[in-house]
Amino acid sequence: MAWDDGRVVETKDFRLPYPYVLQRVHTLDYQPYNVSRHLMLLRDASIALFGFATLCSVADAERIITRLLNLSRVSRKLSTPVAMRLDALGHLSFEVEQTILYEGYSLRAKRISLATLTMPLPEYMSQTSVSVAVDAMADSRVAGSADAALWVDDKGAVISRPWMPLFAVYGGRVYTPAEYDTVEYIVTRDAIRRVGAELIVHPMTVASLKRMDEVFIVDAMGVTSVATIEEHRLLSMITARIADNM
Repeated sequence: MAWDDGRVVETKDFRLPYPYVLQRVHTLDYQPYNVSRHLMLLRDASIALFGFATLCSVADAERIITRLLNLSRVSRKLSTPVAMRLDALGHLSFEVEQTILYEGYSLRAKRISLATLTMPLPEYMSQTSVSVAVDAMADSRVAGSADAALWVDDKGAVISRPWMPLFAVYGGRVYTPAEYDTVEYIVTRDAIRRVGAELIVHPMTVASLKRMDEVFIVDAMGVTSVATIEEHRLLSMITARIADNM
């Protein structure tokens, strides 16, 4: 189900013809989490991109999300992402996406392989219709050799995206190339501290990443452990502890 600027519609009838900014909200048992920060990031990106922001309050967003989850009859025991979008005409929409077969933030069963790909730095903290397409394009360019693209700049420095931050583990310490105000980053940062690990923000190159013990990526719905970066094989022990804590 989707809420399209005041109307509840079936997902098959939901259309997004205009550019938009996007935040994916984690939900469990019909309860949305971190809506305040997601809404703040959506507003900031909309102001930067379109010159205006939504007037939707946190309470209204939570009410809409809860209503949609009820109407969609999703399982209360499993996590479900809800996409919150604001388009170039000022239309606000919420869409219930595919239920995740995990409860809360979890370590996904499938570990992935990465292959390096030179890409530009993200311009906004929030995703946009353009960034969604660019993410998909980047992964499609390495298809056949890896599951997903490891973004690097033209000098070989690793790029971490605000909505999908990358972390690496070496010698019991956790490293990340950049820090953000996004929900995905903050939830991970706090879990790292709770398990007693030190988080160090420091630029990383592909060469340094290939010397790490573990690498993982976090999005709105969970943790994905990296199995290989090209020929370099990785573990997933500290990553599992962090995911369990989250």
